[in-house]
Amino acid sequence: MNYAKSIIFTIFLSLAFLIRANAAIIQLPEQFTVTNNPFLVKLTSLQEFECKVFLSKQNEMIPVEGTIFKMNGQELIKTKEKLYLFISQTGVIYQLEDKVDSSYTFRRIDNTININYNIASNNFVWDKRIYSYGGYGFWKLNGHLRAFNFLDKEWDIVPANNEIISNGHNWFSKNEGRIYVPFQAIVNAGIASPESITGKKIYDSYYLDLVTKKWVKLGSMHTNTKKLLEETNITNSFFALDSGYIYLNQDQAYYFNFIANRIYKSKYSELNQFLIRRAQSQDIFLYKDSIFSFSPENQSFFTKKFSSDSFELVNFPIWGLDNNYFYAIVFIVLIFILLGFSIWFFNRSVNKKLEQSQLKILKSKSVNQAFVGTEVALLSLLLKNSKQSLNVEINDINHVLGIKDKNVGLQKKVRSDMINAINEKYQFITQSELQLISSVRKEDDKRFYEYFITATEIKSIERILEQN
Repeated sequence: MNYAKSIIFTIFLSLAFLIRANAAIIQLPEQFTVTNNPFLVKLTSLQEFECKVFLSKQNEMIPVEGTIFKMNGQELIKTKEKLYLFISQTGVIYQLEDKVDSSYTFRRIDNTININYNIASNNFVWDKRIYSYGGYGFWKLNGHLRAFNFLDKEWDIVPANNEIISNGHNWFSKNEGRIYVPFQAIVNAGIASPESITGKKIYDSYYLDLVTKKWVKLGSMHTNTKKLLEETNITNSFFALDSGYIYLNQDQAYYFNFIANRIYKSKYSELNQFLIRRAQSQDIFLYKDSIFSFSPENQSFFTKKFSSDSFELVNFPIWGLDNNYFYAIVFIVLIFILLGFSIWFFNRSVNKKLEQSQLKILKSKSVNQAFVGTEVALLSLLLKNSKQSLNVEINDINHVLGIKDKNVGLQKKVRSDMINAINEKYQFITQSELQLISSVRKEDDKRFYEYFITATEIKSIERILEQN
């Protein structure tokens, strides 16, 4: 009896295994037909329109029931000439082959074997080639660019000059042929580090030029933008605009314009709520000035007007000056400051030595004194007043020179000779053309002059008098 039970149990397990295995090995169809689908009817009617749409489960078109792809998402990419259906994170591609009335026939165009290395990758079409950038798989994020090979029906790796890794914060510009990555996120669970799983962020901004296959550094992410992005997450699953994408933060919607390096914030709460409720961007696309949101339950579209006037510019860009450039500029400025100070200090030392040598020469010709009695007295008077921003009148000069009782003609000659002699000596000592003693007409009587020491020469003449 036990033996019979054992046999029955064994047969039951075998049948269960075969049933399960059979369900698991159901293959994807080589082609299939979709009929009476309002979503496809609308998209194909917009002949010049190009877009990428993530499909909801109710609106999925590739028959995956009973296959290992049942839980995978599906993407639709429309160009002016072609319509493609993707099974997310697999590399499986179907192309619209025939359309008769409301009947659409799709044919599989790939022979993909390897899957799950490109989870959440950014698929797009440019210059009639199908590309896939980045994604997560085998415990790490990657920054690889892959291109579909129509001849071999497989995906080829496209070598670039660098590997810039994005966690979904990337945007493809079909007009420029560029992939913009505002910052990097390095995830590699194969390395023993807390950051290896949560992700290490490098806030440098790049774009990949699809023509040259080279990554170009744009700069470093602005501090305020970094704070904005750290508060929540976005992936490339939200719908893109012609020059960027929509980013949601709490109850606010932001428009990241990568072409202009600008960020705009929605001005209307109604628009914010509309976008937040459709944060997964399934069955939604932007056409001209309207957002089209498809309801699989009602098999109909809801539209909402969308304009750039609904957004206002914030006062910071996406990225700014590269930090490395900043440090380089600071270093160069410091070098120039140091060089300028060195030149100033050198010239000051040379001038001092020159003054001392000229002073010695002058002293030797003037009985060991450059400036003599009355000259020193006049200079002392002028220096004292000039330091207080006061001018010296003629009567005071005449008194110092001892000519206050002489006739006017003689007074004028003695004053002129004395001032000229002092100025000539000063120019000889300093080896310059600067006037030490200058004059200006009196404010209350323009017939007479007042005298003063030139402001820039006050410290110099003080030093010379000390050595005198």
